Amino acid sequence: MTRSTAILLSALAMIALQPAMAACEYPGEITIPSGASATEAEMKAANQAVKQYMAAVESYLACLDEEEKALGDTVTEEQKKVHTQRHNAAVDALNAVAGRYNEQLQIYKKKNAP
Repeated sequence: MTRSTAILLSALAMIALQPAMAACEYPGEITIPSGASATEAEMKAANQAVKQYMAAVESYLACLDEEEKALGDTVTEEQKKVHTQRHNAAVDALNAVAGRYNEQLQIYKKKNAP
């Protein structure tokens, strides 16, 4: 199991454990092509997919913050803990996707250097 898959599964498990804070939709996993075999079009499409994923994660994080704010004074320590875990898992997943893309982009550039 890849690190990002594990992070995604952890985030989904946390969502399931906290129905009161589960209205935010976690972005789906994206596929990054191998830089060793990808075409220019595939790398450009991956770049767009990463940008869309980043925007979706930012929206998800904003939603999480709004959910917690909406609870106001009724928010429990457990709900705060789950919020923090969900937030951190999303940021970790975002960083993992960006890292994978950058790694494959470097491989692609090296393979296609003039």
